[in-house]
Amino acid sequence: MSSSLGDGPGLKVVVLGGSGFVGSRVCKALAESGASVTSLSKSGNVPAYGKDEDWAKEVSWISLDLLSATDDTIDAAMGEPDAVVCAVGAIGTDPSVLLKGNGEANVAGFGSAKRAGVKRIAYVSVSDEVADCQENWLPEFFESYFQGKQMAEAAALDAVEGDSTRLCVVRPTFIYGGDSFGLLPPRVTFEYGSGIEELLSLGIFKSLADITPGLIKVALRPPVSVDSVAAACASAALGSEGAIGKTLDGAASINAATDQPTATGPRNVHAQDPPRALLKN
Repeated sequence: MSSSLGDGPGLKVVVLGGSGFVGSRVCKALAESGASVTSLSKSGNVPAYGKDEDWAKEVSWISLDLLSATDDTIDAAMGEPDAVVCAVGAIGTDPSVLLKGNGEANVAGFGSAKRAGVKRIAYVSVSDEVADCQENWLPEFFESYFQGKQMAEAAALDAVEGDSTRLCVVRPTFIYGGDSFGLLPPRVTFEYGSGIEELLSLGIFKSLADITPGLIKVALRPPVSVDSVAAACASAALGSEGAIGKTLDGAASINAATDQPTATGPRNVHAQDPPRALLKN
């Protein structure tokens, strides 16, 4: 297996949640690799930042609600892809919404992927260190969020017949990127987030995080660029040995899978350029 863009042409990839913050950037990376990309999302919309971009014209944007569609409808939209990338998720304070959006929707999508005989899957989950905070540090409704993520990871593994070498689970803590701040979901810009990533990747902060508990530990871990998360997912879909078969937990391992510096940070001057792993010949 290779991590080059040359693996893209002829490859069919379905991106679940492809209109979203992470999913749309997965679509971009894959489309630019030459893969045949289908985005399945509730809205079916092209993201605003990509409306006039060439890559967006190469993606098939389909509206599909995984929670309300029948298996036959999902299967028809899914087709017979070589790989599936899932960036479906939900936030909020309603436990039922969190369980459905993070669990049941993904179970439905991965069930279809299994029926299609998909070869590889990449799934965007959540860092173990964040999950470890659920019992003592986070409000009770978060239990449904993590339960949903666990359901999704189990369904993803089942979809590849229990063969973990065909699965990549990407587990970020906080994802930053884009050019605007947001509250729901929480977002910070690339310029702001990259500076924080660079700072928290220093040895002194790593050592401090290692010995602190709960949410303090999570807050001291470096965030990760949305472009790196997307590139890791795309690399797994393409069959890159740096990503497929791996659990990428935290910024350092996600960046390493796409041949980025330990911290993407300000050193990545051309923030919108594809990570180097996708540029190898």
